[in-house]
Amino acid sequence: MSRLALRHPVSRLAMAAFALAASPAWAQEAASEAGQAAAPQEQVDDGSSPTVQEIIVTGTSIRGAAPVGSPLVAVGRAEIEQSAATTTIKVLQETPQITNYGVSDTSRSGAGGAGNVVYGNSINLRGIGPYATLTLINGRRAVPQGTTGATIDPSTIPTLALERVEVIADGASAVYGSDAVAGVANLILRRNYEGAQIEVQHGVADNYLESQIGMIAGHKWSTGQVTASFQHTYRSNLSGQDRDFYGADLTSRGGADYRVTQCAPGNIVTGGRSYAIPAGGATPGNLVAGTVNKCDNLKAIDLVPQQEINAGTINLDQDITDGIRFYADVYASRRDALRRGQVAAQNLNVPRSNAFFVAPAGTNPAVETVQYSFVNDYGPYSTSDITSKTIQGTAGITADLFGDWQLDVYGSYGWNKDRVFSQGSQTDSASLAAALASSNPATAFNPFGTSANDPGVVAAIMNNVSTTQGISRMKAAEAKLDGTLFTLPGGDVKLAVGLEYYKLNLRTGQLRGRREAQTGTDISLSRNVKSAYAEVLVPIFGPGNAIPGFHSLQLDVAGRIDKYSDVGTTKNPKIGINWEPVADLKLHGSYGESFRAPLLTQLVSAGGSQLYIQNYYDPTVGTTVQGVALSGGNLDLKPETARTWSFGGEYSPAFLPGAQLSLNYFDIVYKGQINGYLSNLNVLRQEDLYSSIITRGPAAQARIAELVASGLTVNGGTPANALAANVFVDGRPSNLGTTITRGLDFGLAVPIRTDNAGDFRFSLRGTHFFTYKVGITPDSPVIDQANNIDYPLKWRARGIAGWSKGGFDGSIVVAWQNGYNNTYVTPVERIKSYTTVDLRLAYDLEGTGIPGTEGVRIGLDVQNLFDRDPPFVDLAPTSNGGGGGFDPQTTNAVGRMISVSLSKTF
Repeated sequence: MSRLALRHPVSRLAMAAFALAASPAWAQEAASEAGQAAAPQEQVDDGSSPTVQEIIVTGTSIRGAAPVGSPLVAVGRAEIEQSAATTTIKVLQETPQITNYGVSDTSRSGAGGAGNVVYGNSINLRGIGPYATLTLINGRRAVPQGTTGATIDPSTIPTLALERVEVIADGASAVYGSDAVAGVANLILRRNYEGAQIEVQHGVADNYLESQIGMIAGHKWSTGQVTASFQHTYRSNLSGQDRDFYGADLTSRGGADYRVTQCAPGNIVTGGRSYAIPAGGATPGNLVAGTVNKCDNLKAIDLVPQQEINAGTINLDQDITDGIRFYADVYASRRDALRRGQVAAQNLNVPRSNAFFVAPAGTNPAVETVQYSFVNDYGPYSTSDITSKTIQGTAGITADLFGDWQLDVYGSYGWNKDRVFSQGSQTDSASLAAALASSNPATAFNPFGTSANDPGVVAAIMNNVSTTQGISRMKAAEAKLDGTLFTLPGGDVKLAVGLEYYKLNLRTGQLRGRREAQTGTDISLSRNVKSAYAEVLVPIFGPGNAIPGFHSLQLDVAGRIDKYSDVGTTKNPKIGINWEPVADLKLHGSYGESFRAPLLTQLVSAGGSQLYIQNYYDPTVGTTVQGVALSGGNLDLKPETARTWSFGGEYSPAFLPGAQLSLNYFDIVYKGQINGYLSNLNVLRQEDLYSSIITRGPAAQARIAELVASGLTVNGGTPANALAANVFVDGRPSNLGTTITRGLDFGLAVPIRTDNAGDFRFSLRGTHFFTYKVGITPDSPVIDQANNIDYPLKWRARGIAGWSKGGFDGSIVVAWQNGYNNTYVTPVERIKSYTTVDLRLAYDLEGTGIPGTEGVRIGLDVQNLFDRDPPFVDLAPTSNGGGGGFDPQTTNAVGRMISVSLSKTF
């Protein structure tokens, strides 16, 4: 069993209260419009402020300009503070365009999840894929994380450190290069902070808790500023045993029975017949032919793993001379997690020489099969101890040249180390075979339940551990020159040109076997990218030449060339148009081409090629069967490509300041998607779609025999178990998929300010898919999967109604998603729609006049106010998380959580 114990937040509220009471009264933070995220805004220079920094804007290389043609979704500081989410990824997933498909800390069953052994998170825009969204920090690339060096986990950035998050849900490879197929998410850190703030939050749900404590502090002087933040977050585990709606036997709810036969007590199989072992142990006389024990081996696994995150940021700005400025950003994080999983369970080949051998009366086999789980010998669960460490620093100089031209040069270095140590899920084949064959009761293993097994024998059998590790080192540099080329009647024509260099070194591998004699892989991979880009902004109509119907008209053209050291050269253009026929209405449109290079570990697998014995539900026989899946890399992978275009508009009426109605239509064609289905245990339920990677019968056995003979490691059982399987799944990544998607994003914000009744605010954000056509493999048809399980829902929306007066602020949040289809079962199951209501109340005590309450704010948050369980889904549980009666990609298992918070600003 694991010895890891994450620290429990026993007295953080007390510590925070002491800190708040003992601290001196510092200056308040300067007032700012935290929620504004579009165009740059000047700050008033009071003589103590540093030289004004241009506000970072996502989606363009041109300084001081908002993105042209592409819609910008912004989550400002005010919205972040109004959210009860304790991690940045949870804040982001409150935006309907960002889904939880694929790479998630609660499930690995979706596309891209197989390599997520550290149970990290990634941003998945529109559900197109976890690797198709580029995540930036302060507008720059971040070091990739995970043992595969694949994604950026937003949770490494403290929520307290965020000024805002900007999302361009549109292809952006012409500006940023690889990965920006579905769009870009830019995490922008707070700067120019004056004073300090401490926040503490603690939340509880049934058998689950979350807590957090953080601090931000900063200081400004006449030529610069420094801002620093730190946040500690703890989250307990949530076991499947603590949720009634989770389980393997779903027959009482109208579903299937997904229990397995590798149990404790198990089943003897001989002569083609099954004999259930009774609870007191097997004797020849109490074994009844045709009986079977079934069990739920996944009930005790974690639906949410235990996790602790410590993260901090520092940023610095300093004027060197008039017109030359130095800036630096540093962030660091450590994430420790413990996930409880399934204990080893497999089919044992027991020879008659076994000291405890029992055969059914009337039989005389030389060898018999015992379907068995080691749960009573080892413990209720296996464990994966996870550690992720990240640090990145960026330093640069901006220099004013002539006119408004500016040179910006920076360099960045990032380092990440992720490590997973797993035990209890695999057996040592040699020790197991020896113990099963032993005629000595002191050294033999007894799977018949007639006596307890010797701890030393069990320890030897379970002495098969794995260590998976990845170390990523990123170096990046960029030089950009931008300014005004010339002036037209409509305004200044601006140009940005730049050069970038990016290098990633990844050392990854996996060791397996006995603790004292692990063997495996240790692979060093590298890639460098040299890029050049240009972007021009042309104001055709503007304040100087506006005419009726053309209050403003802007054209933006961008292009980028990326030369990869391993996968060739790509060229990607983008064109955008903004047209304001009148001052209150802006229409926009864009066309672009994007790409994504294969991950290094998709080309060469960290663990090499291995075989995995897995339980698949097979609808042709109506029960769970064992199959063998092949993992590994693919050196023949090519870059994915995409064509994107969109158009829409925003109406911002002058008579109601702050109000806006927005609509945006999007159209994406994404080809050559790199997919692997190693972790998808439902592929047999849609065999017509996955036919090119599934083999059955003699052909499957021949392929498995060939791979076993080549010496590949067999996980989840013995080579003999693998050779007995009749199903083979090729889970290696390939350029399999095509996605064609079209839909509509919509938003409405209405603030209403009154003289005496307080201020009201109403908002609605949502997304709708008209179509989401997918070709899973080159041989499968391209069919519309919108509203089908594992794919985006047709409708997702989130509405907020808030009211504030004096020191009080309250809001109600309603999140809704439509019902959808479970296509894994026949006939297709209709999954119910799901609505949750959150309540947030906060009160600023400063106005009470109570001594010592200056800058103190208290809050109460209730997530899932009515404690709605996830809607029922007839879905098998998986060892990778989720299933078992609910869909972890569209809902979560936590239920109602009540949180209290306390903050003080100095």
